[in-house]
Amino acid sequence: MIQRVQSLFFFFSAICSITIVYTFPVLQDDTNIYLLKDHFSDARLFVFLSAALSIFAIFQFKNRSRQQLIASIARLMITIAFFLIVFLHREEEVFGIGMILLIVPFITLIAANFFIRKDEKLVKSSDRIR
Repeated sequence: MIQRVQSLFFFFSAICSITIVYTFPVLQDDTNIYLLKDHFSDARLFVFLSAALSIFAIFQFKNRSRQQLIASIARLMITIAFFLIVFLHREEEVFGIGMILLIVPFITLIAANFFIRKDEKLVKSSDRIR
C-alpha cells in the first residue's frame, strides 16, 4: 500500500535530499558559495544514496522490518554526509542553509520509522483478535 503515511515521509525525504544537493549552499565564506552539486562529491554520493534508499523503501511496504532497516541505513547515510562536510571540508567557512536543511530528511525518516512501528503494532493487535 503505497498510500500510507510512512510512504509520504519517505518520498518527502528523497525530494528534500535531492533539493538540498542542487539548490542550497552547504558552506559559504566571504566570496564563495559551496553547493553539494559542485563540490563535496563524497558527501553528495551519500545524500544521493539516502534519497535512493528512501525511494526503494516506499516499495518495500509488504515487509515492515525491511522498511525500518532501510530507513535506518538512509539516516546513517545522511549522518555520514553531514560529518564528511563538517570534519573534512570545513576550514574557515560558515555553515550554509543546506547544512541546516540536512536535518529535515533525517527527521522525516525518523517519522517514517515511527509510523512503520505504529503499523506493526496495529497488525499484531489485529492478529491477536483473530
